[in-house]
Amino acid sequence: MLKGIKVTAIVIISVLMLIWLTCTLLLNHARDLKLDQYKLTNPWLLEHYQRTDVPVEHGWRLAEQLFMEIESQLYVNAEPKLLLNRPLLGGILLEDLIVLATDDNLILFDTEGGYIGTLGAAELIPAEIQNIGLHHGLPVLQTRSGMWQGNSILDDWQLISLQGVSWSESIPIPESTKNELRQQLEAHNIKLTTLLEGICNGRFFGEQGRWLIDALLLLIMVLALRGMFGLTDKS
Repeated sequence: MLKGIKVTAIVIISVLMLIWLTCTLLLNHARDLKLDQYKLTNPWLLEHYQRTDVPVEHGWRLAEQLFMEIESQLYVNAEPKLLLNRPLLGGILLEDLIVLATDDNLILFDTEGGYIGTLGAAELIPAEIQNIGLHHGLPVLQTRSGMWQGNSILDDWQLISLQGVSWSESIPIPESTKNELRQQLEAHNIKLTTLLEGICNGRFFGEQGRWLIDALLLLIMVLALRGMFGLTDKS
């Protein structure tokens, strides 16, 4: 019986080591494997990872649409719309067109919050954008190289110096929108990497999980030292 218990303990410890090492290996190559793109929708996991915090405080309200960025995802009125390659800097309302700016692109939406397209270097948009604003109804970009004013269809930009530009300013996110975002994050934003990180640091198993991982690492160290000394003795 004692031998059976010993074998069972060895099997359990070996499985835990294998799981931990596999998760660590996957996390080490998470970017190459694009693990952030995999979402977990298991009901038990959704309940386990309930979120009460919303990682955003400010957004931009344009034509009654609220735009905000959460973890490289652009949200419109608490609904995810598209992935952002660069941080969102601000936005303006240009007649019936909403223009959002990152440091290298202009992202276009209609006044209903529908995505239209993205303009960049290929469309001669000035590079290294720092802010976006309006001057007498025309778009203005502040860049590292200076201030640029465009026309109403965003296809011609002139380097210029202007006073009285109305620059884009963010506003605090309303609590009602935060509540909607919490529901969205709970349902759609549990990433595979979140699960792997929780297993690796032990937090997935609760407060005692950290001690479990510590014990597992100490055991690996002991086994490694025994192996080293065993090789030395044989030599």
